[in-house]
Amino acid sequence: MRGDGGDILSRLAPYALARYDGSDGVHLVLDSAAGPLRIVIIVDRQPGAPGTWFVIDDSHLATRLACVARFGCLLAGQMPGPLPSILRLSPQQKLRQIRMLCIAEGRRMGVAVRRIAAGIYSERILHLSRNEWRASSWHRAFYRDLDGAAFYQNGGHIALLQGLKQGGDSLAA
Repeated sequence: MRGDGGDILSRLAPYALARYDGSDGVHLVLDSAAGPLRIVIIVDRQPGAPGTWFVIDDSHLATRLACVARFGCLLAGQMPGPLPSILRLSPQQKLRQIRMLCIAEGRRMGVAVRRIAAGIYSERILHLSRNEWRASSWHRAFYRDLDGAAFYQNGGHIALLQGLKQGGDSLAA
């Protein structure tokens, strides 16, 4: 979005959950009854310049347009409406995202694989023999989540938050 910066930032201040002033503009996460909205404001130094919306035309265009419509409602003082369905995670997807983040953090901290699995799935894993562990459904589930957790390592979670990547079971736009 492009605008004068000052007026729109003061209008959005009551809704701001987070703000980051980057070299490419002002990044905001706004609170709304229907869920958070993430926007970037590129400040135009010309006084009186009209606002312009920049929407990336990619495979997420429909979702991006729905988010722009929600943001327009918020600016007008109206309820922005529900999140687009593609941005909502099912309870199972939320739990898997949590497990993958725990696995990624455990691996980063150097915790043993079986200890991470025991913390996530069941303490009984620590009492299994090596062959029982490898034959267990916990082993398969852990390595499936470990593969998904690889996305979060080396900053993948930042790309997910910025809507640039798909991670695990979720799609961010």
